[in-house]
Amino acid sequence: MKSAVRGVAGIACASSLVLMVAGCGGGSGKDSADGSGSTDDKQEQSAGVGIVSRAQADKLIDHYEKVNNRANKNSDPKLLSTVEGGAVFEQSKATFKMQKTWSAKERADYRNPFRYVDRKFYIPRKGSADWFAMVAHSKSPGEKKGKYPGILVMEKQKSGDWKMVAGSYSETKWLPKFAKDKNGFVEPVNDTAKKSGAVAPDSLSGSLLDLYTKQGSTQNGFRASKSTNAIRKIPKTQNKLLRPHAEATFSRGESAHEKIHALRTQDGGTFAVFSTQVREHDRGTELSAVVHPSDSMKVYVGNNTSAPAFFVDWLHISSAYIPPKGKSRLLGTEYDMTGAAAGSGQDGEMPGANS
Repeated sequence: MKSAVRGVAGIACASSLVLMVAGCGGGSGKDSADGSGSTDDKQEQSAGVGIVSRAQADKLIDHYEKVNNRANKNSDPKLLSTVEGGAVFEQSKATFKMQKTWSAKERADYRNPFRYVDRKFYIPRKGSADWFAMVAHSKSPGEKKGKYPGILVMEKQKSGDWKMVAGSYSETKWLPKFAKDKNGFVEPVNDTAKKSGAVAPDSLSGSLLDLYTKQGSTQNGFRASKSTNAIRKIPKTQNKLLRPHAEATFSRGESAHEKIHALRTQDGGTFAVFSTQVREHDRGTELSAVVHPSDSMKVYVGNNTSAPAFFVDWLHISSAYIPPKGKSRLLGTEYDMTGAAAGSGQDGEMPGANS
């Protein structure tokens, strides 16, 4: 996962307008030792057993960095799949595909090795979850560390391997304080369908989709922020590009990679990292109208392709804070185009719906 080129909002069809955000990076064992928790935390955790120890978490991240850097250098999704899974891996595969549209400098910059610095681990008690979280900053050689922190989730697979499955960078340096038990372990929210704070964590994905479909007007949606304002502009901007002979609508995409990881906060709220799949439908509004794909879409549909309609899949990974009362706060979101296909007609269904 190295998402320095991902955007917080984007347009798919007649043009490609992307608002860029800072992305993922890494950190060595030496760097991470200083940021992996206070002495009191380590002493407290010695009284219990976590899903992993802090030393084990450090080693897992070190290994992830090493393999990820090798995979990025060669744009090798097969190698990356040994350390990534879920939504993060889907985004990484999409990034590798999109490199065909990048300049040589952009590809070279992306292939620079990265580290996670200032690591802070948030580890649940063994038996309470099969994952742990890390907050860290990104850093590449010769560059300053990323301005904003990212929160990343590493999950134990059925095979026993550990993989990075979620990660989101914030638009702010602020993060809520996580609740901990008497031994210093964070407390996961396992029933995400149940109200935890003002709303249930499972509602967050719907709230993000509402920014596309309802312009964020729902009563229990997100409070206004840089991220929400950027997403709300997408339908307006895309339709402005397509008018007067075409239009764009948005709906929920296939849910194969939608998942949520949530932790309780000290104030009785919840912090969550979650994924959302959004499907864009660009269609002509006249029988003679055709839609021309953007350069990014051509990665999936090929060159010299036009059609009465196109379907485009976007995969978001976001982070949000649910307070005890009031609207949730979308802290950041990153997305990638993970599929595109021509429809059979203006209103035809997208072929290969599980793309």
